[in-house]
Amino acid sequence: MRVAFVANSAWYLRNFRLSTLRAFVEVHEVSVHYPEGGAEPALASLALTQNPFYLDASGTQPLKELRGLLALWRSLRRARPGVVFSFNPKTNLYALMACWLMRVPCIPNVSGVGTASQLAGVKGRLYRALAGFFYRRAAHVFFQNPDDCEAFLRAGWAREGGYSLIPGSGVDLARFSPSPQACDRARPFRFLMAARLLAAKGVREYCAASRALLAQHAGVECWLAGGLASETRGVSEAELDAWQEMPGADYLGHVDDMIALLHQVDVVVLPSYYPEGIPRGLIEAAACGKLLISTTMPGCREVVVPGENGWRVPPRDEQALLAAMSDAMALSPQARTRMQQASRALAEHRFDEQIVIEQYHQVLARQTGQEVS
Repeated sequence: MRVAFVANSAWYLRNFRLSTLRAFVEVHEVSVHYPEGGAEPALASLALTQNPFYLDASGTQPLKELRGLLALWRSLRRARPGVVFSFNPKTNLYALMACWLMRVPCIPNVSGVGTASQLAGVKGRLYRALAGFFYRRAAHVFFQNPDDCEAFLRAGWAREGGYSLIPGSGVDLARFSPSPQACDRARPFRFLMAARLLAAKGVREYCAASRALLAQHAGVECWLAGGLASETRGVSEAELDAWQEMPGADYLGHVDDMIALLHQVDVVVLPSYYPEGIPRGLIEAAACGKLLISTTMPGCREVVVPGENGWRVPPRDEQALLAAMSDAMALSPQARTRMQQASRALAEHRFDEQIVIEQYHQVLARQTGQEVS
């Protein structure tokens, strides 16, 4: 069967859906569709067709949006899929619209409601009207956290029986695992925040809390990893330079080898107030047996169990974040080991990527009337 996957970048497909694509190319004819630019060699190694199309990923100009929608529609029409799976808020909506025109089943994955849901005025009303109309016509909807699911049901955007909950994008438990080497306690105690440097990911809160922590304690380092975001939504290079003037603060830039990085730190921090699905960085950190600090935001709280594997703090609360980081440093070795083991156990029981892949196979089988192999 011909199956298409639509996402907002080739990078997303490589980083978050590569295992799913590998599983599907074994039994289906697969095409992937993503905005032009940023080809990924890992996708070229798979037996699938790549179909870049025009899309202004963060734009809102009507003519450019129409051009992007038509470009995706043409890309899918050439591929002639029997079913389309989509990801990311904007490409979810455009895939739903294109599939409605083509009369092809579309199955979006809701990984957070996205910033478009927060638009005000005419653009906000238009987005909500379009989303409501087209999500109701989805063949099936995957939700990554129960809060988004409940919000869609309340708004009438999802049908009873037409959705299911999945554990985010899942994590490869064989690759992301605790370091086989014992932690070198001669090194500093290390915190890491790894995310796109969007303000809403809590970067400024992390920088402020870590600055205070570094001023209070010796033998600690605070690392920050991630690519810069747009000027309007992200933190600036000047802010990062000022933060790095504090001894122990280090901005690493974009990091490809997250496994090696995670093995060098003790605690992973994500003080996000962004509309998340389930943050991949948190479940990767849990799989590596790291202590976690995040917020009470939907998606984040699914991965952090207070008192068991980490701490939840209110969004945008620098003092609460500082207190949690201080508490992590004060743990006894025995308590730290217990929480590390709890993180790994949570990843094994709830966030194994095989759970996600199996649900994709099952939903496709129901749509096509085929048996799951």
